[in-house]
Amino acid sequence: MSMKLSFLGPVGTYSETAALMYKKDEHTLIPEANITEVLSGIENELYDEGILPIENSRIGTIIEVIDYLIKSKSLYINHELLLPIEACLISKKKTTKLNEIKEIISKPEAIGQCNQWISERLRKDIVIKGYPSTAEAVESLKGLPDYVAAIGPERSAIINKNHIIEKGIQDYKNNTTKFVVISKKENKPTGKDKTTIAFDFKISDKAGLLFTALQCFSKRDINLQKIESRPKGTQIGDYIFIIDFDGHVNDKKITEALSELSKTTSFLRVLGSYSYPK
Repeated sequence: MSMKLSFLGPVGTYSETAALMYKKDEHTLIPEANITEVLSGIENELYDEGILPIENSRIGTIIEVIDYLIKSKSLYINHELLLPIEACLISKKKTTKLNEIKEIISKPEAIGQCNQWISERLRKDIVIKGYPSTAEAVESLKGLPDYVAAIGPERSAIINKNHIIEKGIQDYKNNTTKFVVISKKENKPTGKDKTTIAFDFKISDKAGLLFTALQCFSKRDINLQKIESRPKGTQIGDYIFIIDFDGHVNDKKITEALSELSKTTSFLRVLGSYSYPK
């Protein structure tokens, strides 16, 4: 019996492309309408795993995903993969010219990643409308006037039998999205892992707190890949910190570092130790 892998749907999204990249022959792929449905479905054991975007090289962290993982007591990141994002301008007419397009539809994030191209190549009075996903925008073209075009992935155009007017319209040509596979299982060490943790401090306004926390890693020669902060949602000035670093949570020096860090924190959660592309 194949495992169930949920992704952010509908069919034709970049998330589906990432799901197909990840052991597609071992899973039944199931689209969900939003990020919460994917994650709660894993928690409630409707799915064995889920795959979601967690960071984009242009817009940064996908806040809804990281916030859910911080609050969850049972979900872990198991794997990471990188997907180059190539945005396409898509029309239902093969012969559509750029000056004929009066309206652009897509997910707001996708539109934002193509702002410069839109302003330079399309008419100045172009109308822009947001859709829940790039795939939904492309699919909806069949019921809209010919002067409407969508921004989305090539796969979505193929599925819906639409036409690509132009490829690679994203402003940053090396635009990449990081996807993570999430489940209720914790990984064993592979020898090429990284770990993501989230924590806050017992005292939030004491000088040198973050410096002290980072020393737990630096004095053990643990390489930090990323550090960022998120508002706790309690009051202005209270933050949760998220750190990615080399190594597995079961490695001796990682265990020692986290033990020392826990002495100054009121909350410390390991979001996962997992393999990643180097």
